[in-house]
Amino acid sequence: MIKVYTDHEYLNEDNRKRIFPLLFDMVYKPNPKTQEHFCFTRSLEDANVAIFPVDIISFLHGDQKKYLQTWIDEASKYEIEIWVYAAGDFGVDLQGSNIKTFRFGGFDSKMNTNSQIMPAFINDPYDEIMTNDFYTLPKKTKPNIGFVGNADGSILKLFKEYFLYLRRNFRAIKVGKFEDYHGFYPSSYKRYRFLDKMSKSIKLDCNFILRKKYRAKEKNAGNRKDSTLEFFTNIQNNLYIFCLRGNGNFSIRFYEALIMGRIPVLVDTDVRLPFANTINWSKHCLLVSEKNLLEKIVSFHNAKSQVELEAMQFGNRKLIKEKLNRIDYFIQFSKQISKVK
Repeated sequence: MIKVYTDHEYLNEDNRKRIFPLLFDMVYKPNPKTQEHFCFTRSLEDANVAIFPVDIISFLHGDQKKYLQTWIDEASKYEIEIWVYAAGDFGVDLQGSNIKTFRFGGFDSKMNTNSQIMPAFINDPYDEIMTNDFYTLPKKTKPNIGFVGNADGSILKLFKEYFLYLRRNFRAIKVGKFEDYHGFYPSSYKRYRFLDKMSKSIKLDCNFILRKKYRAKEKNAGNRKDSTLEFFTNIQNNLYIFCLRGNGNFSIRFYEALIMGRIPVLVDTDVRLPFANTINWSKHCLLVSEKNLLEKIVSFHNAKSQVELEAMQFGNRKLIKEKLNRIDYFIQFSKQISKVK
């Protein structure tokens, strides 16, 4: 049993949306499996891990840097691990050999070794959205690859993305920057260029639905429901799913493809994936560069047998269901804590 120390003053309804994810399953939505592995202690001396209760990005924007540092300094006296959560698209690392920063993305070459990448915690679409159960797809002569989402190759879109980039940086300077710097990356524009290149290849069977806006920005409930079903049906019907980073250097679609039991094709933009040192990601996805995208997909597909591709589909779904969901993800880390009291 891992004993967790935190600041209970922040475990209230106002902080529900910015709480450290593990604490959500301990406080707001108690889960029996979580309770088997974790419990609270009010004593740092008795604790195995100290968890800062809320997202440090929003906390620092509230001009609470001194409080956060004091809290970390106090916990560090007891030589235990300190876990912090940096929410949002960009994230940030805190320095300290005993501090693990949990974040959704960032650049692998720039993050420190204690940066822990969290997956997007996806509810199973087969439970809530799809009308049928999971099944595997057979290997076809040509790799069939799907995509539904925001992709716009117009110059107007490129200028719009650059304007939003400038505005974001201006605001960051104005309020005080607490997040990692991300250079300009016009994801929608680039996405369109990659998809256009693939769709023109006779070596691929492409099933792409391009949208002018993101599904998350659809306000009409009926339209949102239909577009969500269309999105996951496209994943279900294609063995490979094209994935590219968005505003931050990570892809939620990557995890949506995994839980649907399909094979993500992820453009490597210096990404770091969860449990990079223990999960052999080559068994679950295809990492490609901007230059070898087509060749890598075709050669990968041709080298795999039907049995191997079927095993990948089962394995990807199993990976999310057993290891990369919100509850089991933190249980994996609890097994690595050496100081159990």
